[in-house]
Parts: sequence; C-alpha cells; structure tokens
Amino acid sequence: MSALTTPPDNLNDATIAAGMGVGAFLIRALCADKRESLAALAVQTVMAGLVAVLVGMASKGWFTEAQGTFHLAVAGMAGFCSPELIRKALQTVRGWRSKG
Repeated sequence: MSALTTPPDNLNDATIAAGMGVGAFLIRALCADKRESLAALAVQTVMAGLVAVLVGMASKGWFTEAQGTFHLAVAGMAGFCSPELIRKALQTVRGWRSKG
C-alpha cells in the first residue's frame, strides 16, 4: 500500500515551478545592474533553483514544525548567492587548470 492516498499533480507542479522560474529569470534580467547574456542569466537562474532545492531538502529536517518555514528562507538565501559562488568556483578551477 502506498503512503500517498492521491497521486501528486506533477504537471500542475511543473507548470507552477516553470512559471516561477521564468518570473525569477525576468526579474533578474530586468533588475540587474550590469547586462549579461540571456544564456548566462538562464544558467544562473537554473543553478540558483537547483541549489535552493538541494539546500531546502537538506535543511528541512533541521527545523521544528513551528519553525518549518525557516528552511524555505535558508533555501532562498542559498539560491540567491549561488550564481556568484558557482562563478567563483569555476574561476578557481580554471585558474588551477591554467597553472597546471
């Protein structure tokens, strides 16, 4: 017997997630101080989403139910800073490759 009584509406969830991702992409593109290519913005948006999902999953068990929304805040903050962290990590790896 399955733990789920009704199957999740994956199409509806995917549609909502895609809409939120497009919204985040547009906000970042329209509000950025410096202009970046659309491809770079798309990669940053996807990476921020992936990091937020992973951090949200990891931090979900750390908070009690009364504080359950804090894991969403942690995931949001991690997603916000992830493009810069990923860019810095890639620059570091490229620097190591050029030295080696």
